[in-house]
Amino acid sequence: MIYQYLPVERIHYGINIVAEQLVSEINKLNGKRLLIVTTNSILQTKAYKSMIRTLHANEFEIYVTCSKQHVPCDILMKNLKEIRHFNPDLIISCGGGSPIDAAKILSLVLTEGIQSEEELYPYSENIKEKIPLMLDYIPQIAIPTTLSAAEFTSIAGTTKGKDHVKYKFSHLNMTPKLVFLDPVFTKETPDWLWISTGIRAVDHAVETLYTPVPNPINTSLALQALKKLYYNLPISKKNPTNLESKLECQVGAWLSLFSVVNIKLGLSHSIGHQLGATYNIPHGMTSAIMLPHVMKFLLPRTYDEQSQITEALGLRKGNVVENASMAPELIKSLIQDLEIPHCLRDFDVPKESIPLVVKNILFDINGEENSFVLNTNELHKEITSLLEAAW
Repeated sequence: MIYQYLPVERIHYGINIVAEQLVSEINKLNGKRLLIVTTNSILQTKAYKSMIRTLHANEFEIYVTCSKQHVPCDILMKNLKEIRHFNPDLIISCGGGSPIDAAKILSLVLTEGIQSEEELYPYSENIKEKIPLMLDYIPQIAIPTTLSAAEFTSIAGTTKGKDHVKYKFSHLNMTPKLVFLDPVFTKETPDWLWISTGIRAVDHAVETLYTPVPNPINTSLALQALKKLYYNLPISKKNPTNLESKLECQVGAWLSLFSVVNIKLGLSHSIGHQLGATYNIPHGMTSAIMLPHVMKFLLPRTYDEQSQITEALGLRKGNVVENASMAPELIKSLIQDLEIPHCLRDFDVPKESIPLVVKNILFDINGEENSFVLNTNELHKEITSLLEAAW
């Protein structure tokens, strides 16, 4: 057995930590030309504006590019010529999972000399004989404003415009070098986005527990993540100005996706990738829609793993099977209590379109090579039933 750590060098966490430490870290990395990857909504926030003023005051050169939800590849590549001309030596991503993923892929694109959208896809994990990736990438500093935890992975996805299929890319050096968990940057995150990405982090933790390749580090941290998220998400929703509870949620998101190269996330994630790309549903919402259904579906194969959820939350009442059977209902109740939409029809998904998205989901599952899921008998039929139950 072996455990591999991702190459995250430092994680700064605390209230106002960006203002206190960002410039110092940029200087340590000899950053001069900073490519900022964010979203249009982040541009208007007080924390972001304050950060940019500080960067200008320290005479850094800055180029800003904006991504969108699910990282549409045409938008990702839109300003590529100007970015290449700017020649950044450091990337700072600020926002949720989409700008953080976009920053990872831009680092790949700039390093590999990729010139167009079509040149990018052959590097994808979805391609059986993909082009191998180089080792040296432009370093990234990630400042997340949601709980998606994309900043703690070496994985990124982009959505192809023609067929809305999401393509996955992965390399250890795509992992952000530094991460700043600062709840000040979450003050203006919309309530629905904060809470739904919190459920995404819950999804990470749950699927870590019944990964087909478990290990004691990820299992232990996932259980701690569930405790922090289960009890602090409702507090942060009730009182969004409570930065201490928000920081606890950020730490929970970190623990939920710790060195993810050591595990395989499961069915809820594979379904969510393609639901999001096909119907433009935020990933946090796809977890709210699918996770309880997937947990219930996998229950007969994961009694031991799911019983740990009930025990970690201090709600153990019976034997292993009884405790495990409570777990999907506990997560479902949390989602309902947080008032998150959790049905496909809440997002105007036509029921008759389910067969099309099932095809894309099977494409994603095969790309993940998750034997635990692939060993399901009549997988196409079972996925279809899951989606119909979630409709």
